[in-house]
Amino acid sequence: MRRISATFAVTFFLTLLINSCYGQQKTQQSRALTEYLLDPSRYNRDVIPICGNQSHLTVKIGLAVRDIVELIEVQQIIRLKIWMRLRWKDCVLKWDPSKFDNITNIVIPYEKIWIPDITLFESVCDEANMPDMDRYRAYVTSDGEVSYNFATIITTVCRVVVTYFPFDSQVCILTFGSWVYTGKQIDLEAAGDSADIDNFQLHNEWSLESTKLKKRVAYYLCCSDPFPDIIVHIYLKRKPTFYVVTIIFPCFVITSLTFMGFVLPPISGEKISLQMTVLLSLTVFLFLVQDKLPSDSDHFPYLAIYFAFSMLLVCLSSIMSGIVMHVHYKSPERYKMHPILRSLFLDKLRKLVCVSSVKTTCTSQVIIKQGRFMHAVKSIEKHLPRHNSQSKARHSDSNNTIKSDDHVISSNGNIAKESHGNIPVDVEDIEFKDQEDICEDPNEWELLAFILDRLFMGIYVLFNAITAITFFSVMLSKHGNEIDE
Repeated sequence: MRRISATFAVTFFLTLLINSCYGQQKTQQSRALTEYLLDPSRYNRDVIPICGNQSHLTVKIGLAVRDIVELIEVQQIIRLKIWMRLRWKDCVLKWDPSKFDNITNIVIPYEKIWIPDITLFESVCDEANMPDMDRYRAYVTSDGEVSYNFATIITTVCRVVVTYFPFDSQVCILTFGSWVYTGKQIDLEAAGDSADIDNFQLHNEWSLESTKLKKRVAYYLCCSDPFPDIIVHIYLKRKPTFYVVTIIFPCFVITSLTFMGFVLPPISGEKISLQMTVLLSLTVFLFLVQDKLPSDSDHFPYLAIYFAFSMLLVCLSSIMSGIVMHVHYKSPERYKMHPILRSLFLDKLRKLVCVSSVKTTCTSQVIIKQGRFMHAVKSIEKHLPRHNSQSKARHSDSNNTIKSDDHVISSNGNIAKESHGNIPVDVEDIEFKDQEDICEDPNEWELLAFILDRLFMGIYVLFNAITAITFFSVMLSKHGNEIDE
């Protein structure tokens, strides 16, 4: 048993010793390979590696979209977390693996080798064009193939078209190219037809629909040589649920409350105030949309147009309610209705809006007859005999009656008469019904007001329905189809 333990210990110790020696040998060979490749006598990181019959260096550009950090629509700026992937062949960074213990690849720091000056043309980052680009290492193979992958967060311009907000789709364009080298020195190629989105993290507001890469050759006024670049299209689609629940649905409900302004009777006194409240609410929602979206006069959002039309309809409904209230409180004794109005509205339009009969409260008549009642009281006091000094008129506010020694006039219009002669007062002038009584035959102005109210309600409902149907049909049928590339 002791021999077995001793044998196992010796074997384990020899294994560690061999691995340590082999590891040291690998390290020495890697150090030797690095020194060989980066020898200043054969390699200069400041010079583009073009060897032999090569006329230019080909750089392949690819990227993976990792995350949408934020899309600031008001400033039309997007921040993306991407993984850049650059590939090119450095003819100087070649070696024979058999001479370096069969090492076929090596990792070299960024600052040690030549790296193409790939630039994002739309970048608006204050720190760097592509931050952290110089903090990673390049992967080099024995045939001179160099792969430089690095992660960065770019801040770039993204033109936001908010015509169909919040059912809109956006496309952000990224242009990568060399800032110094022309097409005669560096030729750019796209590493595939699209970017890698397999590792994309889901965003709470935007979904990444697709990407597209294509090569373009541009000519500028400064130089006669061509400048190739790689254009990346990133297609985004907004998730509209949040805005539907918080903006569109409340706006639609609040606009529908304007209908209640036509249902309320004019005597309630709340017709215009309700509609003004709705108007103020729509103004608040319009401000919310304005703060969210950029100031773009070329692509005005349909949602803001819908709010504007809704506010216009609410203003018109307030004017209609004012007309109805003005007609309702016209006194039939002072204003006689013209026969044309009577024929047009009370006869013809009345049937059109399905108004058969109207029963209204006699509140306005009560006010008129209350005035007549006080006039009758004064007339009675003038004709009452004053045969003793104790005959005094007493007014009781609690019982709402007027008393004398021989006459009692109560608020219900009845006169108790005892022994004196005739009083030249028409009793009907002081009789009036209780405020909760219903007039069997309302005056013509109240009937006209009711007909106008019904007519205006139909007009408002018609225009409001047309506006809502047009808005939703446009938003649901055309959103995302018109994207400028």
